[in-house]
Amino acid sequence: MKKKITICFVCLSLLLVSLAVRGQDTKTTRRVPLQAEVTHDGLSEKESKAWEIGLGGSLINWSRVSVTGFRSTPDNYFYNLKANHLMGGANLYIARELNRWFYLDLQGSVGLTKNNNRTAGDDRKRDLLYMGGLGLQFRFTPLLRSQWVEPYLRVGVNYLHKDFASVYGGNFEDDPTGQAYWESSDIWNPDGRSSDKNSFVPLSFGAGVKAWLSNSFGLGLQGEYLLPVQKGLPHFVQVSASVIWRIGGKSKHAAPVVRYVEIEKPVERIVERVVEKKVEVPAIIDTMACDLLENIHFEFDRDVITATSERTLDRLAELLKSYPDSRFLITGYTDAKGSDSYNLTLSARRAEKVHAALIGRGVPARMIKWRGVGKRAAIISATAADNIREGDRKVLLERVTNMDYWNALDSK
Repeated sequence: MKKKITICFVCLSLLLVSLAVRGQDTKTTRRVPLQAEVTHDGLSEKESKAWEIGLGGSLINWSRVSVTGFRSTPDNYFYNLKANHLMGGANLYIARELNRWFYLDLQGSVGLTKNNNRTAGDDRKRDLLYMGGLGLQFRFTPLLRSQWVEPYLRVGVNYLHKDFASVYGGNFEDDPTGQAYWESSDIWNPDGRSSDKNSFVPLSFGAGVKAWLSNSFGLGLQGEYLLPVQKGLPHFVQVSASVIWRIGGKSKHAAPVVRYVEIEKPVERIVERVVEKKVEVPAIIDTMACDLLENIHFEFDRDVITATSERTLDRLAELLKSYPDSRFLITGYTDAKGSDSYNLTLSARRAEKVHAALIGRGVPARMIKWRGVGKRAAIISATAADNIREGDRKVLLERVTNMDYWNALDSK
């Protein structure tokens, strides 16, 4: 959709009345906030809480031992055991911001490894482990100066299911002595494991960090120690890394400081009197005024003037050149949606484009100056419909008669 830019004249009739009398200038002062804090999606902090969605990989430290062979010699018996300590897999992460300190998350992992303990009738090629559960994160972000790195602590409760047997010890088959017994252990289970279940509930205690590359994307790293509620079941650890997409929430850019300045705006008090001299007004003025008010457009969210508006600028340039002793200020405005810095830049670029277009059509540079004020003068709320906010998106052309004010303007 094209954004309509309206250009209007202030006091154009004075140029057509030769005996108009000006009143004295007065000045009004108002306090104007230069900047205000908004989130990166255009909503205030109170209206927007962040969602985080991540996808990545995980390593699960789950020790599994399998007997792979038996060999005897005249002096010894040899038994081959194979130990697997890690399961690789995928990890899904979803979190919702509760406040600056706490996030509620849902995490799920799928572990996958080769089945090295196949027996008769067991045709599974892979061992699978599924785990998922809720957790609560405590973020240290409010204590840090940077919003881009977020360390946290996490506690949670999970449901785990696996489709393989965790064998921790046993006798060897074909053992001629009948006395050989083997047992496995690892650093997470120094006292051994006395039972095996395919489904159980482990508690999670962990820590992690989020490193944000932008307001919307970042990387996550998390380590967890998982402790089953039931005794005798294996303890284990899991490490996950993921790419995270962030939706909503407070902008991570440094919050701008709201500063108020005193602005003195000259206001002309116009006094007109009727004179007997008849002034011939060219018929082009009515047509041109209509065009100026309704037919200047830019491409959506850009500073490119449309082809139709270029023809309107041709007529505007001819009109301005007919008043070489006048001075005009081109001011760009935007509606209230979006950040201050973005709107300020966009309004300035559009005002500059109109300025350059008029210069290119022969309007003397001494006659016109430009500036952009962003959304400072926007009247309609950012949450209003687009067709309503359209009235705040415009470029105004005003005639300046106070030469001290004209000279004080920052010429672009």
